[in-house]
Amino acid sequence: MFINPARRYRLGFLFACLWVCRPQLSLAEDEGVKFNFVEREPWKETLRDLPAYPDGKQYVAVSVQIAGSAMQMFVDEPSLTLGDDGIVRYVLLLRSPTGAENLFYEGMRCATQEWRSYAYGTSGGTWQALGDTPWRLIRGQGFERYREQLFRYYLCNAKVGPLPRDEMLKRMRYGAPRND
Repeated sequence: MFINPARRYRLGFLFACLWVCRPQLSLAEDEGVKFNFVEREPWKETLRDLPAYPDGKQYVAVSVQIAGSAMQMFVDEPSLTLGDDGIVRYVLLLRSPTGAENLFYEGMRCATQEWRSYAYGTSGGTWQALGDTPWRLIRGQGFERYREQLFRYYLCNAKVGPLPRDEMLKRMRYGAPRND
């Protein structure tokens, strides 16, 4: 039987293409899951007691720049902690130009760029717990810009997570590197 040379060439080319595509076809087969992935346990916040009420002697001034505001911000050094749950907790004092002060005990979750307030300070020198407050996204807008600056310059590395406590204090005392 005689086969036309052009047809023989086409058949040879077709078989060569099928031969080359053979491994890819076997890869496309559904062989089920080949890997045993171990799921992480869902993140859970570690519950903590409220810190001792600050005595006012161990505040570290934090330089923040909020347009249209002359508020001063301080962090109580003994209260600055980094928990096993990845949360940076701190006591924050906000002081207005007239001397009015607001004291908060807050937590910042660097991995998700969120914050949460646990308690506020009363005029009687005690904490008033706020209960189960929700985690809120840190926004760099308006008066709450100070939290964004705490996150960005003093407490967290957006790519890695929370900074070591010593690095946080160093940045508060001596200034934070700014890449604005």
